[in-house]
Amino acid sequence: MSTRIAIHTLGFLMIVLGALMLVPLVVSILYSEPSGAVAFVLSSLATLAAGWAMRRLGSGGEVGHRDAFLIVTFGWLLAAVFGALPFFLLGMGFIDSLFESMSGFTTTGATVLTEYDAEGYWIINSTAASGSFASGIFTALSHQLAGGPTANAALIGGDIADPTYYGLLFWRSFTQLLGGLGIILLFIAIFPHLGVAGRQLYYVDSARLKKETLTPRVKDTAKIFWGIYLLMVGLETFMLYLAGMPIYDSILTAFTTLSTAGYSPQASGIVAYSSLPIEAIVVFFMILGATSYNLHYILFYKGSISVYVRDSEFRFYLSIMALAIVMILLAGGGEGDLLHRLRIVGFQVVTTMTTTGFTNNFEYNTWPVASSMIIVALMLIGGCVGSTGGGIKVARILLILKYGRRELIELIHPRAVKPIKITGATVQEEVLRSILFFALLYLLVFFVASLAMALTEAENPVFDLISTVSAIATCMGAVGPGLGAVAYDFSGVTAAGKMIGVICMFVGRMEILPAMVLFMPDFWSK
Repeated sequence: MSTRIAIHTLGFLMIVLGALMLVPLVVSILYSEPSGAVAFVLSSLATLAAGWAMRRLGSGGEVGHRDAFLIVTFGWLLAAVFGALPFFLLGMGFIDSLFESMSGFTTTGATVLTEYDAEGYWIINSTAASGSFASGIFTALSHQLAGGPTANAALIGGDIADPTYYGLLFWRSFTQLLGGLGIILLFIAIFPHLGVAGRQLYYVDSARLKKETLTPRVKDTAKIFWGIYLLMVGLETFMLYLAGMPIYDSILTAFTTLSTAGYSPQASGIVAYSSLPIEAIVVFFMILGATSYNLHYILFYKGSISVYVRDSEFRFYLSIMALAIVMILLAGGGEGDLLHRLRIVGFQVVTTMTTTGFTNNFEYNTWPVASSMIIVALMLIGGCVGSTGGGIKVARILLILKYGRRELIELIHPRAVKPIKITGATVQEEVLRSILFFALLYLLVFFVASLAMALTEAENPVFDLISTVSAIATCMGAVGPGLGAVAYDFSGVTAAGKMIGVICMFVGRMEILPAMVLFMPDFWSK
């Protein structure tokens, strides 16, 4: 293992991230947001400078297997830290900024924002924003010019007295677009020289994607996945716009639907549009986002739609959602007539199991305890293997159930030899063992993190058991909204509790094992 090779490669990644920050800079300029433009200029320069420095400190060479663990783990951490800079420069506290950034890149969608403007768009607290570093820089620069800050803001159409945050909200959703398939996979797709290094990075980072590649070259596989991903984002944007959603909202909603992430520019989420066609479009693409991209590849490149019907995991995925809808309806979830309840409950089940986290109602937090338990279970299960969804994953749950059934059969027929299959393919015993180990480890981390959250929030009067459990489940599963005190945001959580959430989001996105490997002494031994 060579730390210098890892640092050198991470430098490349930081340069890519710094360049991507120029996109929300353009948005801030288009919407005449002087403080936003300053924040993104400074963030981009800081990230590019860090990338340049890491390139100078590191050295080139072939990336080994252990190097790949370092690059992927610290790549995600550095992206979250530097991605937090725009939030911090515009007035948010450091922990809140890190929480918002980590929630974006890990496609969790949990937020600490609480305020919104007259049009319903998220904003930063005016007192904090007016005293922000970016605002101070703009004011200082303006004093060097004739007219002062107010006049200079007016020259570009901005208003420092009543600022908007379209650039920041774009960045917020853009981080989720990048995090959906993964910034490492994007890195592999755009840099042709990685070669063997790209394959190593793919195998470590593709926790959400099936480990096998669709083509002999990992770079080509990465390009295929990103091509399908962006094509569906474009299609959803177009459909949402036709359904009556403003173009800005359509773009950002599409970013966060296919990434199964859930950030909305509107504080009230999908409720803001009060439109059944918009909800139907979002549901459709949420389901696609949490479906294996290997199936999408077969559809787009081989023209076979029947592949979805033949896939055991996809059928089980839809069955779980259908069963959850029926159970919540029977448990008394939702209010009004049956059709309205079906609309509300159906959306909530899909948005939870796909780990997207959009809301089309504000009543789910008042549903009976049985409904809440089902919601938490869906958070833990998550989407399909090979998708942008989080959680334990449907295929793993299916294989664990099949394994349990086989154990019961062998109690009756001790000499029976019954291989476990999924979609016609026999699953090897070592794969089954690794799945059982992962599920056990996931639940163990969930329990320990829940206990830690309960201890940090012991003095918090609004935090109860369902708040604690759902806060960890939603962060680990990359869902976003929880239940109880964290049903809508994490603003009421202590700083220590938010940091536990940040750790859970990161560990959940890494699917635990790559992050835990770094704590083993054997990893660092020569």
